[in-house]
Amino acid sequence: MYKKIFFGFIGLALLTVFFSACRVIDASTIPQNPKVYMGTAQFLQTTVTIKKGQKLDLINQATAEHKILNGEWNGTTQDKTKEANAPIVSADVLGNARTTIGPFTTAGTYKIYCYVHQGMNLTITVQ
Repeated sequence: MYKKIFFGFIGLALLTVFFSACRVIDASTIPQNPKVYMGTAQFLQTTVTIKKGQKLDLINQATAEHKILNGEWNGTTQDKTKEANAPIVSADVLGNARTTIGPFTTAGTYKIYCYVHQGMNLTITVQ
């Protein structure tokens, strides 16, 4: 008799797991990160404003690889300055790929740049 109860309990547990794994999720309700697109040697927008606590998706629409770091280009010179409270950014973005940086947890203005492409700067304003 205990075997029947035990196996009945196991069967009920398996059914519960099976049905809970089959739930439907509406993809439009899943939060999305703000996006910035990159071309061959430039950010397609040079500024972006995001909310405090958000991450930022960098989307490379070109075949060129980008090496993204904190700082900016000053003329022909790289300035590797990292602003206080900025997340450390060191990302290789392969051609036709994306990466996520952040989260940006403190309001302020932060700059990132591509180590490879002179003048490729992005200013991120966090509100």
